[in-house]
This record gives sequence, structure tokens and C-alpha cells, in this order.
Amino acid sequence: MSFQNYPIIAIGASIASISFIRTLRENGDKRKILLVHGEDRLPYKRTKINKNMVRGFDKDEFKIADEQWYMDNDVTLLFDRVINIDSAEKMISTKSGQVFSYGKLLLATGAASVVPKLSGIEQQEIHKVQNAYDVDQVLEACADKERFLIIGGGVEGVETADQLIRKGKQVILASRMKQPLQKLFPESLLNVLLEKMLARDLKLFSGVSVSSVRKKGVGYCTTILGQELEFDAVIACTGAIPNVDLAVKADLKVERGIVVNEYLQTSDKDILAAGDVAQHNRGVVTGLWHAAEHQGKLAALNVLGTPQPHSLPPYRLKTEVFGLFMFSAAYDLLVPGQYEVVEEKDGDIHRFMYYEDDKLLAAVFINDKDRAKTYQQALFEKWDKNKVKEELPLPAKLGFSFALG
Repeated sequence: MSFQNYPIIAIGASIASISFIRTLRENGDKRKILLVHGEDRLPYKRTKINKNMVRGFDKDEFKIADEQWYMDNDVTLLFDRVINIDSAEKMISTKSGQVFSYGKLLLATGAASVVPKLSGIEQQEIHKVQNAYDVDQVLEACADKERFLIIGGGVEGVETADQLIRKGKQVILASRMKQPLQKLFPESLLNVLLEKMLARDLKLFSGVSVSSVRKKGVGYCTTILGQELEFDAVIACTGAIPNVDLAVKADLKVERGIVVNEYLQTSDKDILAAGDVAQHNRGVVTGLWHAAEHQGKLAALNVLGTPQPHSLPPYRLKTEVFGLFMFSAAYDLLVPGQYEVVEEKDGDIHRFMYYEDDKLLAAVFINDKDRAKTYQQALFEKWDKNKVKEELPLPAKLGFSFALG
């Protein structure tokens, strides 16, 4: 068998992989690296994709780094798909028929959209917005379609609804949840969002399940709560599941995601996993950009022989939808009855700060965008209530500058 050897291989060109490589190089590691990327463009910021549907985007507009960065860092970027991992022989095989051996392997294969099975429509007719190719397909569909049914009331669904409405489209949003984003924000903040959504003529159906659609003319229709609703295209924003197929082929321990220890090692000490595919303590799969970036760094430190444990820091989710800036960090991890909550309002800023033993545990707010990084710092450092009042007061301190002379 003819194969090439790389001391380090990363599969999946997510921010976890880029952070992994960057950390290795910043710490003086000179070993050759192969990065296998199964898409048709340079590795990019996935979080930007469905947030920019209104204006569209060029193929490499949201690239994390340019081609020169890979060359400068002695990284071979291979546009191919890995189809098998032989962990016993420490080899990977690609769709194009290439075989590579490795010393250390990082799996950063991310997550795949869950596409519901609906009677009356083929699954390939249902759009997704998980990656750039998916969004390109939606944008192409937008050219001659006006009415969209979005299934799912999570962040992806709400962001996509906002973008399509801003493009002048008619949108129906159907969600099983009682309110969109209910896992990330308390009810009073969700009511503000709801008011903004309805003011933009969004047709919102909460607490419902769509199981079937019917062809009607050149489009489709379905019945929800007794109403017949017509639309031209369906977009599924019904969640994502970790891409664990390769891990299964490699005989790694897999549950919801690829099970890793606090140092990002899988059940095979020479294979690490980071980002949306990795399952941490208590079954946690993070699903956040900055969390994946942090995990890539920790995986690299493991390879460098200077491991640092992963403590699941409270990274934030932020989104701008329907005229609101919304921030949520660690809210979904709160255990009822084990925290103190402080609610504050000032103008259009509305926030909830959650404390345990006088230390900041979680935070959610709307419309305090300029201080988002300070909130993140407060959570990382577990500020007490007094420091929060001093550093993040409401109303916010005004800054002044005076010209002398």
C-alpha cells in the first residue's frame, strides 16, 4: 500500500482545527500537518453564514485565514473527505482514494443538520442552513420564491427568519417550543422578542409539530392549528447532531458525541476530538464557536505534552435578530433553586444575572452590545455582585473626554 505520513492530521476545517494548528505553531511545534477539509472553499466562520443571507456573500468572504497562512505554517490543506479511520494501523482513507498515516489525529468534524421526515415532500427538497453550501442553495431558491416555512425555533431558525423577512420574504415559523429561544432566555426577554417578530408580520406557531406537507400548485401547503398555510419552500432548523461516523469506524467510544476526557483525548490516546463533535463531562456537547476554539487550543497543548484540563467555561451565545442584540451564557446549564437571580432594566437594556454563593454563574441580556466582552470576562472570572455593580452598572457609566487648552 502506498501512503503518505503526516505526524499530525486534523479532520474537519472548523475553528477547532484552526485553533489547534495555531496553538501548535505558536508554541514552536515544527511537525508537518495535514488538514482535511471536505468543502469547496477555504475554512470559514460558519457562524457568519446564515446571518448574512440578506446581502449574500462571496465564496471566501468569511475565511478564517488566507492560503498564505497555511503555506507559512507548513499546513497541507486537502479538499477531500475522509471515509475511514483505521485506528489500529493509524491510517485514514479519503474519498479520492488517498491514504495517510498519522502520529496524532484530531477529529473536528462538527455537527450535521437534523432533517425531519415529512410526508408529502422528499428530504432533498427540504433546505438546511448548517454550512455555506446549504445557505447558497437557500439564496438560489430565494431568487424566485416568496413564501417560506421554517421548522424550528432555535437560534438558527430565528436568525434565518429574520434574514428572509429582511429580504422581503413571507415567513412562517413553526416550533415545538412554547416560545422561540426558550432554552436560552427567560420568558420576559422572550416576550420582547416575540413582540418584535410579530411586528414584522412573521407568522409564528409555537408548541406545534409539522409532520406532513402537501403539494399545491408549484408550491406546498400544510395545516397547523386548523389553518391551511401555503409556502414555496421548506427550511429545517431542527437542530444538529455530532458527526460521529468516523469515530464509530475508528472504534472510539461514542455516545451522543465522541466521548473525551478533560484533556480532549478520546478512548484512543492518539486521537483527540474538539468542537461540536466532542462530548464532555456530564454528556455536554457545547455547540458554540468560542468553545470550539478553546477546545482546539487544549487539544494542541495535549499534543505538545503540556496538557491543561477543560473546565467547560461559560462561553456566550450572541445574536442580532429583529432589531435586538441578544446574549446568553450558561443559562441552559442552570439548576433550578440553586442560584440567586438579579433582574435589572434601564431603557431598552434588560438583563438577568444569576449568582451562586455570590459568584456570577450565568447571564442573559438584550441590548447591551458594547459591553458583551465585559460580561464574558465577568463570567470567566466569576465576579461577585459588588464587582458587577462597579464594572457593569445599570445605567451604564458614560465616558467623557475634554479638550484642554
